Amino acid sequence: MLIRIPSRVPFALLGAVLLATSLVFPVGAEPPPRRHPAQARPVAAPAPDQLARLLVTSPEQAVGLALARAPILRSAEAGPQAARGDRVTAGLRPNPDAGFNAENIGGSGSYGGLSSLQATYSLSQRIETGGKRQARIAAADRAVALTGLDVEALRLDLAREVVRALAEVVASGRAVEIARERVRLADEVLRATRGRVEAGREAFPQQRRAEVARETAAVFLERSEREAAVALRALSVLLATPAIEVMPARSAWFDDPGPRPDPARAPTAPPDQLDRARLDALIEQRRAELDLQRRNAVPDVTLGAGVRRFREAGGDTAFVLGLSVPLPVFDRNQGNILRAGAELNRAEAEAERGRLYLDAALGDAERRLDQSWRAADSLRRIVLPAAEEAAAGAREGYAAGKFSLLEVLDAQRALSDAREQRNAALLEVQQLRADIARLRGRALATAGRP
Repeated sequence: MLIRIPSRVPFALLGAVLLATSLVFPVGAEPPPRRHPAQARPVAAPAPDQLARLLVTSPEQAVGLALARAPILRSAEAGPQAARGDRVTAGLRPNPDAGFNAENIGGSGSYGGLSSLQATYSLSQRIETGGKRQARIAAADRAVALTGLDVEALRLDLAREVVRALAEVVASGRAVEIARERVRLADEVLRATRGRVEAGREAFPQQRRAEVARETAAVFLERSEREAAVALRALSVLLATPAIEVMPARSAWFDDPGPRPDPARAPTAPPDQLDRARLDALIEQRRAELDLQRRNAVPDVTLGAGVRRFREAGGDTAFVLGLSVPLPVFDRNQGNILRAGAELNRAEAEAERGRLYLDAALGDAERRLDQSWRAADSLRRIVLPAAEEAAAGAREGYAAGKFSLLEVLDAQRALSDAREQRNAALLEVQQLRADIARLRGRALATAGRP
């Protein structure tokens, strides 16, 4: 705070204060820093790891968060708002025109000056014919419906991507746990091998082989951790949340592959599927555009009425009526009609191709889901228990001198491969179910599994 010293304070008193200050603080010594009351106890900002992390426990929760927070949805919702603005404009009638016309001004002879002035005040209105306004409204309504379906499709796309990303996060986290278990088993084998080498029951190259296996497992663990971090960042971007946490070990939904797919299920999208509705809405919108351009070829009529005042006649007035109709001799809107017809043909062709693609994609996804489901079930019931039993028996037999190190490493590798295969199969099952739900036009946030 700035202290103002009145001019009437004696300079002797000021000199005494300066002398006392120099006696308290020796020359060359720095006075203690002054602390502002708000800076008496500085509070450090929390580290990023200390920030509250959002725990994501299920696909339904993740989809709900994405639909509520994703900026892409707010951007997409501007489309229907713009289309509604076009709908308002389409329903408006043409504005009237006000006119003023002055004749017989500044001529020669009797027409000089303003003595022969004829002033006309008019009002004209263009009248749309051929149902143009109704056609514009119909085309704008079709555009509003189409943009609404686009937003809903974006919601389904976002839900699918979120479920796929969450499954990727859980699978990558499970892969890290598998890699850590692989390192732990490699450490056990390495310790047992060193003991046998020191006891003279194994050659030194066997120890080197165990060390190589252990380092390979460590490298695999490091790569798995990097992939898990990348998957988590990708999910946080979709959820528009910088700090999220997923607990792969407690994600029971990931271990549930759901009911076995029915091979007899027809791989065709339902008639009211969203993408089919979008294709039909696009065709209707193009037809409305073609109808509008055909109606625009009909000339509009402009009616006008006014009052003319004759100054040379003592200010007499007369009414003026007018009618104008453009003659469609050269421009009959044929170019716009041709373009609108071509756009309609394109929309119909794209709709036909889109329906074929939807059926093919849905059939392919159903077949892949059946294969992944059977693989995950077989790995859970048969392969994984057998691999665990073989690996445990090999380690015990190696400690007892019944098996060689190569057999132990093979058993451990088979166990790790079985765990990784089941993890990959479950990941594919969950992602394929998300794809099928999208193709059938159902949001996972409300409909669940297909």
